[in-house]
Amino acid sequence: MSRTLLGIDLGTTRLKVAAFAQDGALLRQVTTRHVAGPAGQSADDWWRDAVAAIRELNVTEVAGVALSGRAGAGVFVDDMGEVLVQPWADDRHATELSALLDWRAQSGRSLSNYGAALVAKYLWLRRHAPEIACRCRYALYGKDFLLFRLTGAHLTDWSSGPDAAVWDGALLADWDLDADLLPTPALPWEIAGGLTKAAAAETGLRAGTPVAVGAHDGICANVGAGAIEPGEYAITLGTHAVARTVTLAWPPGATRFYALPPDRHIIGGNAMLGGRALDWLLDITKGAGDREQDYREAESFATALSPGAEGVTFLPFLAGQVAPDRRPAATGAFAGLRLGHGPAALYRAVFEGTAFAVADIVDQIAGWCGPPNRIRLTGGGAASPLWRQILADVLNSAVEATDEAAEGRGAAMFLAVGLGLHPDYAAAVDAMVPAVRRFEPVPSAATSYATVRARWRSVRDMMRPLDALD
Repeated sequence: MSRTLLGIDLGTTRLKVAAFAQDGALLRQVTTRHVAGPAGQSADDWWRDAVAAIRELNVTEVAGVALSGRAGAGVFVDDMGEVLVQPWADDRHATELSALLDWRAQSGRSLSNYGAALVAKYLWLRRHAPEIACRCRYALYGKDFLLFRLTGAHLTDWSSGPDAAVWDGALLADWDLDADLLPTPALPWEIAGGLTKAAAAETGLRAGTPVAVGAHDGICANVGAGAIEPGEYAITLGTHAVARTVTLAWPPGATRFYALPPDRHIIGGNAMLGGRALDWLLDITKGAGDREQDYREAESFATALSPGAEGVTFLPFLAGQVAPDRRPAATGAFAGLRLGHGPAALYRAVFEGTAFAVADIVDQIAGWCGPPNRIRLTGGGAASPLWRQILADVLNSAVEATDEAAEGRGAAMFLAVGLGLHPDYAAAVDAMVPAVRRFEPVPSAATSYATVRARWRSVRDMMRPLDALD
């Protein structure tokens, strides 16, 4: 059997396909940035990009494939597996979602937020596009659409779907849903099936290659970074900036994201679009171009400045704030600008503003679960030396990073369990997480950031009255 494991990670902004050795070493990763049209992204593009990336890796013999991906994106296909409705990112289904959440609250039935979002989108179709809804055979999450294209299986993992081993039967009955509309929940390491002949012909992989279900990208990030025990935190700097830890019990009042099967809970908070903030600034100042060069330039400019960004403060609430406070109408802002400021101050302020937002979430999680004894970084932003050091200084704690492939590695680790290479994901963590690079806080910078963070919080609080004006 080939020793190569493939992990496909469908993120909000990018698709990554990575090849790993069985010891977890990253052999190569191919990354494609999604292109969004006026209505949003295209699931068909996701598939084409995945196929192209697999072919670019040029690894024809693999032990298996596994999936990691964001939840929430709904894809609806017909009997032939053709996409009827592309995923949308707006809130056109808000009325249906509100009705489902009210039903959950009043009935006491089980329905995860991700499950509610998928069902709400189908209900919206049934109300506003009945001719499409009647042709809909399967409702799929984004990564599970790729799983469906690879194997023909209609499955999801617990964390992306119902957050349980089964969907609540009352959900199907009370909302008149076909029993096979929603994907069947499965454990991340379960083998969904073998690669179909059609998928093999497109990807160049061998027909019958095992494909594991995989998991929500947050689950995969924690596992791929080796943060699976209580007290171990993972911070993901992707499109969003998310902090998560693992508990054996659900602390009262804590924000629980989902289960880490079979018996653990993921507690966390999301600085929405925090990781996307630098991309946003480069999009509006640089336009289309060499984005990798833009990143290098922004980091170089920002690194030349001292903590505090010459007095410029950035609030990264470009899509509102959900943690540690829920402020849907919160907005992003630059404050403290003067005529003499240039791009470097803006770049540095973005790095710092996101770090402060993450630190507030880490503090909240620590209040629920206790302080971290280890912090691991994942996501594309973890490749930034400046961002890593700013986080270490702001948190006044060492942070550790492996590489940019933690999510794909987590999926590959679940695959390794499914193939019988390890008895469980804890054993896979011991065997497959590569050596980490450790970044210690600089005492003088940590001291400076205590003052700068207080200023950031003052600006954040002064912006609160604007929420009511939205």
